[in-house]
Amino acid sequence: MKRRVMTRLILVASLAYVGLAVLLPGTVPAAETDLNDAGFGSVETLMTSYNDWEATYAANGGDRRMTISLGPAKGLATTSSTTHGRMVLDLLAGTISVEVAALPEGTWEVWLIENRPGPGRSVLPEPGDRRLRLGNLDRQDGMATLDVSLGRAAFAQFDPDLVTVTRAGSDPANDRLLVGAATLFQRLYRSGQRGQFGRLSHADEPERPASDRTLRWLFASVSPTAYAQIGPIPDPTTALEQLITRGRRSFFTDTFGGNGRTCGTCHREDRNLTIDPDFIATLPPNDPLFVAEFVPALMCDDPVANTGCKFENPVLMRQFGLILENQDGFDDLANKFNMRGVPHTLALLQNTLTPANVLPFPDGTIIPPNERTGWSGDGAPGAGTLREFIVGAVTQHYPKTLNRTPGVDFVVPTVGQMDALEAFQRSLGRRQDLVLTGPGALRLRSAVAAKGQDLFNDPTKGKCFGCHLNAGASVDGIHNANFNTGVENLRSQPADLLVPAQLNPPDGGFGTAIGASGFGNGTFNTTVLVEAADTGPFFHNNAIRTIEGAVAFYTGPAFNNSPGAVGIGFLPGGNGPGIELDSTEVEAVAAFLRVINALENLRSARSLATRLRNAATTAHVRQLSELLRAELTDAYTVLNGAGLHAPTQQKLGSAIAVAEKMIALPGRNLLLIAQALALIDQSVQELRE
Repeated sequence: MKRRVMTRLILVASLAYVGLAVLLPGTVPAAETDLNDAGFGSVETLMTSYNDWEATYAANGGDRRMTISLGPAKGLATTSSTTHGRMVLDLLAGTISVEVAALPEGTWEVWLIENRPGPGRSVLPEPGDRRLRLGNLDRQDGMATLDVSLGRAAFAQFDPDLVTVTRAGSDPANDRLLVGAATLFQRLYRSGQRGQFGRLSHADEPERPASDRTLRWLFASVSPTAYAQIGPIPDPTTALEQLITRGRRSFFTDTFGGNGRTCGTCHREDRNLTIDPDFIATLPPNDPLFVAEFVPALMCDDPVANTGCKFENPVLMRQFGLILENQDGFDDLANKFNMRGVPHTLALLQNTLTPANVLPFPDGTIIPPNERTGWSGDGAPGAGTLREFIVGAVTQHYPKTLNRTPGVDFVVPTVGQMDALEAFQRSLGRRQDLVLTGPGALRLRSAVAAKGQDLFNDPTKGKCFGCHLNAGASVDGIHNANFNTGVENLRSQPADLLVPAQLNPPDGGFGTAIGASGFGNGTFNTTVLVEAADTGPFFHNNAIRTIEGAVAFYTGPAFNNSPGAVGIGFLPGGNGPGIELDSTEVEAVAAFLRVINALENLRSARSLATRLRNAATTAHVRQLSELLRAELTDAYTVLNGAGLHAPTQQKLGSAIAVAEKMIALPGRNLLLIAQALALIDQSVQELRE
């Protein structure tokens, strides 16, 4: 008996040895081609934002004051309106308070929904979901309110995923004036309260590759510790890594039953999560980006003349990277639209999403939008959260026809998909803003870039810090305020030179009120600048091609005569002169922005190279190596574009060559990874002190 057991162990060990001989030079020879790691996503970045959120949430009462904002979300609500409100839940006491503004005539009731997972289901209220009817809203002094107590046990076994305001007597599955959804962070917090942080309902465990399952069986048969000794297998080691990985897969592969587009159609992973005309020119004619050119229901009325374009304008898309947006509603497709560039989705930190909520910027968390998304800060429908942005994007860009009927023209995401997509987006990019002044401030080695940093922070010269403190999106510590900086007043915008005015109407920015410059109040959200140099063209309308041109804009009359410039004291009428930089100073500020962008590329590249050490399949190695090459190429390009740091450019060229070797190899090569890391570190040392 013992001899048979020993023979079996020797056989298993021999098989394992043969497997190791093949696998050790690189990784498991995986046949899978799907996305199976987090890409640029980082658990640490996600947790940085979550921890910031949790600290504020706990300080405001935690689960005694869970707030869900309500709005008429495209794709979720069945009625278009300007109504908005919020629900405040005390999950411990079981009490609920609802307030709604601008409620239409009639009787309206409030429902809580706990979505149930399963095939063919979504975040919408559906048969089989758990529902709580809370009662009718009562109108008092211009507001409609509802206060109800369900008892302390109400939420012990009930997790609210969705809130609806529905016409009395109607089914919330068919009638929804307002909708509000629990956010990812609220759901994560609740999972932590259950002692299972990160284990969210509706999350399907990813199927492990056959190679992973085989290796686990082999090594477990020989020794319980053998698996740990050969390093990680391609199965995320934490719940959050799994969540981010599922989000990345969804971001780049889920079409949601629509026209073939995905989030990655416009937010290209190897293009800094955005897209530009140079890249668009490399795409094949059948790329889903161009569905308006070959799907009859989405084509212009006259494709040859490029007129009557209600889904996309192919000419403006191909030449300027402009995407048609109906952020003000779908009720008048012929006239109510804007043409906008694609904003990147990097560094979606709490301080780049949280809206300004103090005077003179009173658009805080009571009145949507509750998070700043898109160019004007109101890119998300409904309550204006990043979570609802997902549904808005599917409704806007994925439909098979202009009817945009959920369940017919596209499929509404599930709770699990929304969790994963939100997690992936919040996991991208850096974890914090830079420190550009005071103790510990970044110091650059380039004299030109260092001068640019001084000008950037000079209250009498560049004044850039006034709206972009630490190259972020803060005005004197107030995050994400909106301004009318006069971009729409530029006289020779490229798109205006190519098409008639009706094909590219003025963009009114924030809000839906009809103003002098279109639908909106003329203001746009303050953007972060660390990633600016390699994510052009610039501004909401892609009007400027270069970072130097973007800096120069702030020295011209369009900005210096704008309401935003006057309002923050940059003009005599606002207690100060305008911004006056000569050509060398413009280039110096741009050089500063180029160098901090290159440093961010190198930070990201180092993270990718470090993760390559533990990549467990050839697919992982290839994906991470391709992203590494993209980041190194970006660093090289932004420096080369202004002739900065020539010796560093040489090192970056060598690092790019190393990354290309790693892409070509069948598996992980630790020597090449070490070479890449050394070149990255040397480059960083040459850029900063």
